[in-house]
Amino acid sequence: MNTTQTNLELAKLKELKHKTIKIFGPPGTGKTFTLIEKVLKGHIKKGTNPNNIAFLSFTNKAVNTAVARSLTAFPKFNTDDFSRFKTLHTYCRRYFEEEVFDPKDCMLDYAMEAKIIKTSDNRLADDNFTYKDWSLGVYSKSRNLLLSPIEGYKRENYKRDSLDIYLRKIRTYEHYKTAGGNRSFIDFDDMIEKAISEIKFPSLDVLILDEAQDCTPLQWSVIYKMADNVKRIYLAGDDDQGIYKWNGADPRYFTDYFPGRNVKLRKTRRFGEAIHHFSQIIRRGILDSVEKEYTHGNIDNYVRSYLNFKELPFEKEQGTWFILGRINSSVNELRMLAKDAGLYFKDNKDNKCFDEKQWDAIKCWTKISNGKKINKQQAQNLYKYIRELKTSNYRGEKFWLNEPDLKEYDFETLQEWCGLDLEAESKTKHWYWILRRNFKPQQIRHFIRLLKRYGQAELDKDPKIIIDTIHSVKGDEADHVVLYSKGNYPSNFHNKSREDKTNERKVWYTGATRAKKSLHLLRTNYKYNYPLGADYLIYVQERGKNDRR
Repeated sequence: MNTTQTNLELAKLKELKHKTIKIFGPPGTGKTFTLIEKVLKGHIKKGTNPNNIAFLSFTNKAVNTAVARSLTAFPKFNTDDFSRFKTLHTYCRRYFEEEVFDPKDCMLDYAMEAKIIKTSDNRLADDNFTYKDWSLGVYSKSRNLLLSPIEGYKRENYKRDSLDIYLRKIRTYEHYKTAGGNRSFIDFDDMIEKAISEIKFPSLDVLILDEAQDCTPLQWSVIYKMADNVKRIYLAGDDDQGIYKWNGADPRYFTDYFPGRNVKLRKTRRFGEAIHHFSQIIRRGILDSVEKEYTHGNIDNYVRSYLNFKELPFEKEQGTWFILGRINSSVNELRMLAKDAGLYFKDNKDNKCFDEKQWDAIKCWTKISNGKKINKQQAQNLYKYIRELKTSNYRGEKFWLNEPDLKEYDFETLQEWCGLDLEAESKTKHWYWILRRNFKPQQIRHFIRLLKRYGQAELDKDPKIIIDTIHSVKGDEADHVVLYSKGNYPSNFHNKSREDKTNERKVWYTGATRAKKSLHLLRTNYKYNYPLGADYLIYVQERGKNDRR
């Protein structure tokens, strides 16, 4: 690099530092509140047009929350006024559509990516490439780290495929994307790469980036490019919650590499002293953490440890619950335990613990057996689950097209118009006798447990329990949180590098700080659980208590 280039780089860094403010917000200190109620509101009051403000985050949920809060804060505006509130990928895609081509029908999801490799090249027929294959994941991470495929292969120490097979898969994948006839295909990484090389972003008054610690080097390249045409930049995040290193995220870009003035939020309103103390014990082992001491709120809360799922106080403690596992296999175990206990729950994508159509069938049969009526859609759904009965005469789905347009159906009407030939006494039978052919025994047992525990009225409401991974609920909070530290995971924790231990602690720190009122540590093995096992012992010792449940 010559002297002229060096001077230009220094001038750019000086300009970035002058117009950038970095907001460090520990858990519950109000990053989103600060961004909306102070930053956004302050600029709009000064006359800044909302359409000249971009708010970028990494999940649609975070963006939707920001839009909702903005609409509440500024009733005179509508959703169109906040059109630049988007995820980073969607923001790049917006200008990609406008300036290059329309990728709506050309977008590749992860399932399609795997299918491409499986079906587009006969040479790979024996490579057993499925959606669980890791090669495209390694390739994607390489791109996000600004590395070549070979460098990424070596860096990840990828041994599932030989280097030749790995490169063959990548070449096949890239060939398919560019050989789509009149159109080409793109993936999520393409959106970012092409935005960097081909898009000229518009000038903005304000750029806000939330959860900045989760950006990859590739994504930071977009931020650097956008920054050239932005008057004011706000970066908000918490390096201690940077838990996406596995995907290429590097919190150092937020803490060290991107210049700016630091602002630190100093008080959490989410939890009190007990949860704060325990979370800080976990945080002690995080290397190179930016200093951001913060105080806790005056909230009554506690931390406890359990060895048995049945001991958890779901009935005693009212409010919302997170039951969190470290990895998907742990989450699957938690779901089975919750079903055995008769808990009503969902995951963070709003998928409930039972088939809602099956639940509708149960409610519909209960209604008509009690002499009530159901609508046409309910009758059709019910028909799906009773048509296999030996006592029924199903006329087929086309029958509904020629049927009189009745608004309501009772037991007799279903028999008369829908060809349902049921014995008279079946009207008095419970749903599990009528619908059992389309229900597995474990499903029936689960429904019965749910009905006994909650009653039908509660099952029609949204569940207050979410079971998922720690990663899935990052940015959310619940009254009560359960952290499931399974067995001796990670099995070789003692042999992990200091960096790996740091990354592991960041995950548990993020999980623990989701709690508002109580934190529950569910551990299958007391001695070999890391880091929570050791951390809980420290917590108990420091607080001078003998409760080691």
